[in-house]
Amino acid sequence: MTEKTRHHARVASATPGRIRIKLHPSHRGRTFMDGIKAGLDPQAGVHHVRINRSTGSVTVKYDHAQHNKTSILGLLEDLDVVVQSVGGMAPTEALKPGGDEAGSPEGFLAAVNDLNRRLYEKTGTPVDLKLVLPLVFAGAGVWSIARRGLMIEAVPGWLFLWFAFDMFVKLHPVQR
Repeated sequence: MTEKTRHHARVASATPGRIRIKLHPSHRGRTFMDGIKAGLDPQAGVHHVRINRSTGSVTVKYDHAQHNKTSILGLLEDLDVVVQSVGGMAPTEALKPGGDEAGSPEGFLAAVNDLNRRLYEKTGTPVDLKLVLPLVFAGAGVWSIARRGLMIEAVPGWLFLWFAFDMFVKLHPVQR
């Protein structure tokens, strides 16, 4: 009995209804990537599978009412794809409810980008929440300071200014 070849990948992005993994460069063969697409496409609840051989990217769009990230990762595992997670946790540990790393800067940025996309789809108006949210906090801080002073004894207005600055920095990460 021969041992199956395990193909390694990592989660590049994940939102409800969509997950993108990137295969290790040594596992990006045409036959294998076509096999992933062929193995996922007929699955119930999987809407679309897109592969990019040059980048090793596999994007799966799915019905998030029928599947979650863990079940999609399980389907990939059935196809001999071992998906590594951040921090060395097993994929199922990292993807438990509340464990989607939403508190991380990357998770927050992904949530804001998703909200931008949804607002654009609903209204047709491009809104950049990465600018709007910090401006709202800056405006609240200036208004609070103008109305009540620095308020050392209560929630100070300068705290809103700090939140605005901190949010702006986190929403505009330095590209390296």
